[in-house]
Amino acid sequence: MDIKDGKIKIAYLSQVPAPYRERMHELIHQDHQFSYDVIYCAKLEPNRKWELEYGNYKMHFLTDVAKTFRHNNTNVWALLKKLNPNVLIITAFKPTMLYGVIWCLLNGRKIIVYNDGTFNSEKSISMIQKQIRKFVYWVASSFMAPSKGTNDLYNSYGVGNDKIFRSCLCVDNSVFDNLPVRDREFTIMFSGQIIERKLPLFFANIAIELSKKIPGFKALIIGDGEQREEMIERLKQNNVDFEFTGFLDQKILPKYYSRAKLFLFTTKHDEWGIVANEACASGTPVITSVDAGAANDLIIHNINGYILPINVNIWVEHILKLLGNDNLYNEFSINALAMVAAYNHQQAAGGLVDAVNYALAEKNKSTQSNTITA
Repeated sequence: MDIKDGKIKIAYLSQVPAPYRERMHELIHQDHQFSYDVIYCAKLEPNRKWELEYGNYKMHFLTDVAKTFRHNNTNVWALLKKLNPNVLIITAFKPTMLYGVIWCLLNGRKIIVYNDGTFNSEKSISMIQKQIRKFVYWVASSFMAPSKGTNDLYNSYGVGNDKIFRSCLCVDNSVFDNLPVRDREFTIMFSGQIIERKLPLFFANIAIELSKKIPGFKALIIGDGEQREEMIERLKQNNVDFEFTGFLDQKILPKYYSRAKLFLFTTKHDEWGIVANEACASGTPVITSVDAGAANDLIIHNINGYILPINVNIWVEHILKLLGNDNLYNEFSINALAMVAAYNHQQAAGGLVDAVNYALAEKNKSTQSNTITA
């Protein structure tokens, strides 16, 4: 296998850049044992408004703005031929990724799968999608998993734990403030796309009930989406005090999480939910449902938040319980900070290194993690 200048050549094939992955890419790029290239299907997808400051690493864009989420870029083949990586990491099962898998099989290159789906989130995918995954998992040498749910997903396809390496989803925890609860002007907070999947109207209904029970209640809403007007109108009709910021740039966003006492991560489906990291990094307890990938992983029931069924009365009951007990709230806040500390870019990069070393090992045995420092 061709190792350029003594370096292992890695290509990381992903859909679009994400702010929570830039630092990890930089860390791998800085590791002198690797030649590292990140290939993106596009700079932006239709529903994203991220204005990124790209990290310092080698990146390639197959197109500027994707018209759909399908990502069918045949030009990836020529780029892979040019880069000629020893290892290809794929992060989804779009046609572009599958072209990369075929290229690896024809050229004797190693394949690593990094899927951020979970056992629960992929229960309802089609039989064709399951068969595609089954084939790719069969030919892959190792796997990266951001969560316990992804680990369970791999296991369900017969992948052994020895081939799975944890590479967490994370933010720069150091840029988030942690204000005392007395200085937090908002009672609850929503942050994300204001679309049906994120249950913004469920959040609004909780806010309506809490406003009747908590003196000085005020909600903070960050984001944008097709249900924005309906959400805002419902709050106005019920005389709920709230502040709506709209979409916020990643530079500004960290300052907002510590302005709320609680973060309500309402969702019908999220493979992970990086907003949970952002809240925890601000010492803000999180309430969510089992449909969030971070549930039972970063967010633990009765430890740093609650994992509850989608029921307004149950959420209101737990919120009143938590806000009515200063000692319990402080315990949850401290636990949130402590638990999110393990979710960092060094861990994410170390998991990638372990997966690569395993894939390239002569007898396919796990090797010790390489230490990567910021």
